[in-house]
Amino acid sequence: MTIAARESTRRRPSAGASGPVRRAFGADLIARMDALCVRGRVEGFLDLSRDYLAAAATAAVGIAVGQPILTVACMLYIGIRQRHLSNLTHEAIHTKLTRSRRANTILGHLNCVALGEPFTPYRRSHRIHHAKLGSPEDPMLHSYISRRAHAPWPDKRAFVIHVIIANAVWKLPAYGFLTLAGKAGDESWKAATTRWAVWAATAVAAASLGHGFDFVLYWALPLIVVRPIVTWLTDLGNHAGLIHNTDVIHQTRGWTSHAVTRHLMGGHNDDMFHPVHHWFPGIGWRELPEAAAILREHYPRWDEVPWCSGYFFRRRCTPDVPSVLDDIVATLHFQLTEHQPHT
Repeated sequence: MTIAARESTRRRPSAGASGPVRRAFGADLIARMDALCVRGRVEGFLDLSRDYLAAAATAAVGIAVGQPILTVACMLYIGIRQRHLSNLTHEAIHTKLTRSRRANTILGHLNCVALGEPFTPYRRSHRIHHAKLGSPEDPMLHSYISRRAHAPWPDKRAFVIHVIIANAVWKLPAYGFLTLAGKAGDESWKAATTRWAVWAATAVAAASLGHGFDFVLYWALPLIVVRPIVTWLTDLGNHAGLIHNTDVIHQTRGWTSHAVTRHLMGGHNDDMFHPVHHWFPGIGWRELPEAAAILREHYPRWDEVPWCSGYFFRRRCTPDVPSVLDDIVATLHFQLTEHQPHT
């Protein structure tokens, strides 16, 4: 094989399917998924700009109006947009935010500094999550266990109170603060001090312009309080109740909802189309709906894929399809009864 031919082969787009996924889906569907991974995308810069501009515009409205209820609403929405931005870091980790591997790394680092978190530890833990989903090494499994999302609860109300609200009151904000102010165990001191220095310089610059309190109110507090809660909600939807499954078709949950929920919690599609993302991590977020449509039509086992309609509640238009929270509670109960000894 010539050098040119080897380079062409090396640059061929790939959906990143693992061996088990390739065996489950077959060569034809794998080829169709690979075809969706067209390199040369430039939208990543636009996506980052759009999310930062949305956060800045929301802060500007809150500052200009100054009404307490609107201030809280703006803080909530900024925290949600920060979650969207972390979805773009996720794109960079999978080298699909833009066409250049180096640009993905640079943009990922810069975005993580703005979000007050280390890039390299996140990339490392996320790769372990993909490679060892549901195993004792999986960081997602650890988070479920530590936050009581791995065992059954009597009903959805109990799950919401003990797994969502209880964690939102203390554990999640504490985690947000420690992520911002602390150093990750596998983060270098150089990276940590750089991140802290940038944040300190930004805070000083904002204060010198008379907006120090606004910086805290409309960026730091949403990052510490709101974003971890939104991330926890989406993380629960991804794998809660399914993470121990050994079948790649049943390990991950997808969902859809009405436009408002899709906008607020759907991020950049990776959470809503999470099964497709885990099977084919090289597919960009824009192509995930198309990939799901192809698989829905051509993959014989598509009906087995856990897919929900609505996040908190069942939708009237799909009364027979459970919401995400309904499915989590039911799945955890099923696991309990399945493992109980029969008399």
